[in-house]
Amino acid sequence: MDKIQNNAMLLSTKITKFSNTRRDSGMADELTVAKKASANVIKVTKTLFASPIIKGLNKAHGQLRNHTEKFNTLPWAERERLIPCESIDPFEAAWVKKIDYIEELKRELHREYPNMLKRAAKDLGDAFDINDYPTVEEILDAYSASYTLKKLPESGDLRVNLPADKLQKIKDSIEADVTSRVEAAAESVHERVVDTLQALIDGLERHGTKAAGAKRASKFTDNTVEKIEELAAVLPSLNITGDPKLTQAGNALLTKLADLDPAKLRESKTERKAVADTAKSIVDNLTGLWD
Repeated sequence: MDKIQNNAMLLSTKITKFSNTRRDSGMADELTVAKKASANVIKVTKTLFASPIIKGLNKAHGQLRNHTEKFNTLPWAERERLIPCESIDPFEAAWVKKIDYIEELKRELHREYPNMLKRAAKDLGDAFDINDYPTVEEILDAYSASYTLKKLPESGDLRVNLPADKLQKIKDSIEADVTSRVEAAAESVHERVVDTLQALIDGLERHGTKAAGAKRASKFTDNTVEKIEELAAVLPSLNITGDPKLTQAGNALLTKLADLDPAKLRESKTERKAVADTAKSIVDNLTGLWD
């Protein structure tokens, strides 16, 4: 197999967003006295804006981290993820699309800010304090998103003035670290496949049943099928080690679990069982879970 350094890079992102809450020590003190509580045990936190624009911006920045970044990548280090070279274009396209949406929301925020302040004053009543509120420019600046790509470490790049034996130990350490991280990343792909299929199995088997204490019966959702379709699309690029079991799983997703119709699955117990059994067989080939 070709070296991982030739087929993947390291991705790091920096994503920040506006904090839409403020502590109110004055109200906390009032409550402390009114409730005869001990000092410093009651905290009051105010939401500054009950605004769909702020909610949309914060959600979009969360999606950059939790979906756009993670969908095409694998875990590597605390602030870095491994991205296969063939996944860079899809990642960048998704990133640009989300950023364009964020920029639209930011322009809307700039236009609506005076009205948002009026609404906040009405919502908070006597708890409103204009000193809690930054300028619109400060809020816009709080939202930021950027990423960097860099090559993976490689022992051959090490050129320092050290004795040969010490230099070799450092090179061996670099190679061992890369190998260990690649193995962990590959294992995470197995877990991702199993977790996604398990969610499908659970959803199919729970549909129409009512758990103890639940208000309504469980319903199989369209989103569960969408997750299977997304996994089938991205799995080939995530199989960085060429694991034959993952290749088999990917082929099975494309052939045996393609074109699932959520509505039909909700209607037919027979169809649900057949699809669940197929999903279990794919999981079994990976893990032996359903032996």
